[in-house]
Amino acid sequence: MNKAYQETLKYPQKDFDLIKEATIGITVTAVLVLGAAAIFGAPYRPAVTNQQIAQTQPITIMQTALGDLDGQGEMAQYGPPYNNGSGHTQSILGFHPGTFWGTPYQLNTAKADVLTPLSMLAKASNNPTLANDLTQYNNASASQKQTWDENLSNALNKATVQNGQVVVPSGNYGPVESMMNYELSLASSGLFSGALNRETNQGVYRWNVQNDLLFLQGSALHKVAGQLDMKGEQWGINHDEASYPGPWWLTPYTFLYQIPPYSTSAAGDEGAAFTMGFLFLILLLVPFIPGLNKLPKVLPVYKWIWRDWYRSNKNAGRKATQAPSHLGT
Repeated sequence: MNKAYQETLKYPQKDFDLIKEATIGITVTAVLVLGAAAIFGAPYRPAVTNQQIAQTQPITIMQTALGDLDGQGEMAQYGPPYNNGSGHTQSILGFHPGTFWGTPYQLNTAKADVLTPLSMLAKASNNPTLANDLTQYNNASASQKQTWDENLSNALNKATVQNGQVVVPSGNYGPVESMMNYELSLASSGLFSGALNRETNQGVYRWNVQNDLLFLQGSALHKVAGQLDMKGEQWGINHDEASYPGPWWLTPYTFLYQIPPYSTSAAGDEGAAFTMGFLFLILLLVPFIPGLNKLPKVLPVYKWIWRDWYRSNKNAGRKATQAPSHLGT
């Protein structure tokens, strides 16, 4: 029998039914959570869709699709686990865990987001014009495609919207302008998401929505987040659009994004994750770290927690400075 255990025997002992307490705690929590969900509901606003963005920001849809087609878009250059780009690969001192698993979720944005959906549309609508546009583009040389893509990309910076249609200055765009107009029409109709989901669900009762989920990544969703004050520099997901206090438990993590070097580093996400992991590890190992494991005695919070015990034992003539058995050593 060790000394620490013998020390606890000096204090009153009480039976504790862990199974009973856990069952009661889980049941009460479940009732409260389900009740709150039934009363307040969630989410607070409908999900952002391709159709919504196409109808309110048609130029953004065309710019996103063109970036996917020419390989210059955010997802086209994202990197693992979707492709071999490096746009979002973060590294600290040569350590980049995001690349460890390679690219298990291969995403060819030109094919997935533009060429395949438009091929579906051309076939479903029996549209020879669109079919010819796709054939012309696919048969063109790489340099010719680049010329068309760059010309239209520059033109979209000067584009205007008239009656829901994107109008660009006249130029040498080949079939790309027509393809982007069809892409916009497909998105505006609400059928674009279905086409994207069809690519990743080769069969029934499958729920892989990768392509649909990733299409709006970048400018489109950043604009929506900015309107809600939910971008990273605006305290991100910690800045809930609902009433106070929101997800307060994310405050330490989100706080890091507001200060250098996290707010200025290209590897800010990785740095924040490592920092929080390190702090959690310290918290986990407090009982074994010399100095920190003495904090419970230096900061007598336990006296407040077990104040009833101290009060009763003080009245019984015992020293109020002794710790109860629950504190341990």
